[in-house]
Amino acid sequence: MKRIAIAASLTVLVFVVVFKAQLPAQPKSGRVEQEIRRMFEEYFKTVERHELKAFLAFFAEGEDLTVFEDKEMYDWKGFVAFAEGFFAQVTEIKFNLEKCAVNPIGPGLAVATGIFGAVGKTVSGEPISFRNAYTFVLTKKADHWRIKHVHESTL
Repeated sequence: MKRIAIAASLTVLVFVVVFKAQLPAQPKSGRVEQEIRRMFEEYFKTVERHELKAFLAFFAEGEDLTVFEDKEMYDWKGFVAFAEGFFAQVTEIKFNLEKCAVNPIGPGLAVATGIFGAVGKTVSGEPISFRNAYTFVLTKKADHWRIKHVHESTL
């Protein structure tokens, strides 16, 4: 009886080891999370420095990009126009990344969710302040994470 239990346990163990070896390697969440958090830090700094070209470089350019900003949906061209308008209207802005959870989905694919806040001034000197919840879908190509989908909602 003991031999049968040991044999069954070894069979299950071998099955698990063989099955796991056939699965694609999952990215280490700690490394992916660090990479994406660093990317977000630079992402927000480009807006603070009014570097439109550098800001747009964080996105996966193309017609299959989708960006939801509250009640509006943009493709690549619409988003570029939105970003140009935002950069033209805001003279100073400072961001605070309040929460950020990164979930690697597979090699080169991750989802980041959280909350960020911002304060600043418009061109006319009016103060601006907002706090948004976000979901970003990111893809990694050539060692760079790029934003493929954004959904932001004002809190």
